[in-house]
Amino acid sequence: MANKKGTTGSDAIGKAVAHFQSMSVRTIEVEEWGSKEEPFIIYVEPFTLKEQGRLQRSQKNQTDSGVLADVLILKALDKDGNNLFTLEDKPKLQNQVDANIIANIATQIMNVDIEEVEKN
Repeated sequence: MANKKGTTGSDAIGKAVAHFQSMSVRTIEVEEWGSKEEPFIIYVEPFTLKEQGRLQRSQKNQTDSGVLADVLILKALDKDGNNLFTLEDKPKLQNQVDANIIANIATQIMNVDIEEVEKN
């Protein structure tokens, strides 16, 4: 059954999926981990509901540093779309990497660029 504007449920999901697929991969340059000649770039794909749920569940069972590490493990990608970090890296991310840099990267990953969303 169509609504007053003629959009059906199947049209809605199709449009929602098409919008998500059109969202661009964002980049984050981490100056401290690279050089002028070879900057260190992290690639970030848009969050899915499943990923957001996973992070919300993890927040209940661990410290803030654990959640920040989880954000990087889940969302930080290389240029080919491969994860830069694994669960095995989590203790090092929490204990052997500059906390301010981890927090800065995680914050940038979690932030949504409103202008980018409005363009799509």
